[in-house]
Amino acid sequence: GSEQAAVKAGLNYENPGGSLVHSSFDESHNAVRLDLDDLGGEIALLDWGYASDAEPAISPPNRNLQVEKLMNGSVNVVLLRQSTNAQTNQLSKRLTLLENNEFIKPLLDDVKDPVLADIRDIPRICNDIQQDWRTVGLNRMTAWNLANC
Repeated sequence: GSEQAAVKAGLNYENPGGSLVHSSFDESHNAVRLDLDDLGGEIALLDWGYASDAEPAISPPNRNLQVEKLMNGSVNVVLLRQSTNAQTNQLSKRLTLLENNEFIKPLLDDVKDPVLADIRDIPRICNDIQQDWRTVGLNRMTAWNLANC
């Protein structure tokens, strides 16, 4: 849906801020996405700061929270969870790689009649799904994991 299209919208453009992730992350020169834990009440503070700021702009009660750096250290990211059950994970392990990710395809070219194009794609897509089930692909692995929960 729209979320998938939104994350693809800028994939063909160079990032003006340089590397998005600290160099310890393998894919430091590719676009990434961070999904917040909305069920745990997670919010993120993104602080670009000012040239003279030595510390990120965090309110005094929350200064104990871990500060992560993105975009070559130019952005401070602080995550806060309302839920006490939420697990704290290293930020780089929570990032979804958007570029050079075989599972995220670029947007298709515009067509005059997108509904007609979708209808014409139905036989091909149904065939692709059938072929995917014949190999050990993601659909089979997902089905196996769901059946064994």
